[in-house]
Amino acid sequence: MKQSVVILISVLIFESFVSSQTIPTDSLYLGQTPPGDSAIVFAPGTISLPNRRETKIVFSPNNEECLIGIGINNTFQILYTDFYSGYWKDQAPAYFIPNSRPIEPFFSPDSLHVFFTSYADIYMSTLANQTWSSPVMLASPVNTGYEEYHPTASLNGTLYFCSMRENPSGYLYRSVPENGNYSTIEKLDAVINRNSSDQDGAYDPFIAPDESYILFSSIRSEGYGQADQYISYNRNGSWTNPKNLGPTINTPAIEYGSYVSPDGKYYFFSRPVGWGPAAAADIYWIKIDDLIDSLRYTNFVPYVRNPIPDQTAFVGQLFNFTIPDSTFMDDDGNNTLSYHANLTNGSPLPSWLTFDTLSATFSGTPAITETLNIEVTATDTAGASASTIFKITVNPPVSIDQINGTREGFRIFPNPSGGIIKISTDEFSGKTVILEINNLEGKVILRDTFRNNTSIDLSSKPKGIYVIKLIDNEIIVGKICLE
Repeated sequence: MKQSVVILISVLIFESFVSSQTIPTDSLYLGQTPPGDSAIVFAPGTISLPNRRETKIVFSPNNEECLIGIGINNTFQILYTDFYSGYWKDQAPAYFIPNSRPIEPFFSPDSLHVFFTSYADIYMSTLANQTWSSPVMLASPVNTGYEEYHPTASLNGTLYFCSMRENPSGYLYRSVPENGNYSTIEKLDAVINRNSSDQDGAYDPFIAPDESYILFSSIRSEGYGQADQYISYNRNGSWTNPKNLGPTINTPAIEYGSYVSPDGKYYFFSRPVGWGPAAAADIYWIKIDDLIDSLRYTNFVPYVRNPIPDQTAFVGQLFNFTIPDSTFMDDDGNNTLSYHANLTNGSPLPSWLTFDTLSATFSGTPAITETLNIEVTATDTAGASASTIFKITVNPPVSIDQINGTREGFRIFPNPSGGIIKISTDEFSGKTVILEINNLEGKVILRDTFRNNTSIDLSSKPKGIYVIKLIDNEIIVGKICLE
């Protein structure tokens, strides 16, 4: 209830700023004619100038103040203008920002703060008595010894930003204010923050005032060229697989500087000719509200949520393995997915191994030792798909009857057991070893990193014989009898 009251108060404050707007309609956005569904240069000759790097433009929630981040000859400034006595004043360096090399300004939706970056740290200025205060650098854990950029904030004050603390290309984080301080941070979901052959990370965010969506820049394999603009939607606290904003915004060039106007109608971004600080860039804008709404209802591409762990099989023993439900995720619903499996070289699975496409289960009894590299693909009803690769290693046969629970220092106690057992060995000192427990049908009932002398609870398992394996470069096998 307390959280609901806070949100309601924040909304009322936001609405009061919007409703108190006094600027005439034809003076909105520096008096520029609004764009349609094609991106055009914003204010050519006034804001977008030749041989200058314009990287960001933002407006206050009542549209009466404007900040523009620019660079000339590797020197950066944040310019300020406001609407006063019926006209926009001439642009001048922001009077409240004395910092060197300030970039990336942002007005908070509650009109109380301005955020910006200087020398890879995030600063905040606060509105007091109708005047912006001297900025203060945010403390740890927002700012670190690494680089922090691109601050943006929601209506309830939650700060979103980019940091290079875990990835040189940047990941997105957020910090919820606690007693007026940003004292904790949270890394956004891996569906947004990826660093792989398919994506170079995530940076340059814009968060919707109600946190219903987030826009950001990234280089992805399905993109149009260099950094593109993407959108992810908030569904019950979880972020959807991001979607490219498409060719009306993204091109083979760079697009970044994400910002949506206070009325939610227009999208502003920068399109530099290169990444260097002296590379020229203009500000573009486009009507965005319909696009944001329509992309919410188009097909979401499935993605790999959790890669499949490698598996072990034994010659002459039945192998069964079902792909975990958490492997693939489809924001349209996992019941839309169908599955296919083949070897990574494109060949079909060997004759001994079958794959049930309905239950997503592998089964069969291998006859020879071999290593299989398998690709599993999940495809939705729209034909979009995602794939992941795992390995099945088939080891030589092991006869349970030849093993009595102790081999080369491998000890199981007590054995037989009512359910709680302890496994100890001197064979793998200083090594990382996998513990695997199978029933006699070969089904894995437990797989984890082995920790010497750790108790394991099998009391929930049916009575009978189970095979215990410690897997390193070699495999030590024992058996346990549950009574």
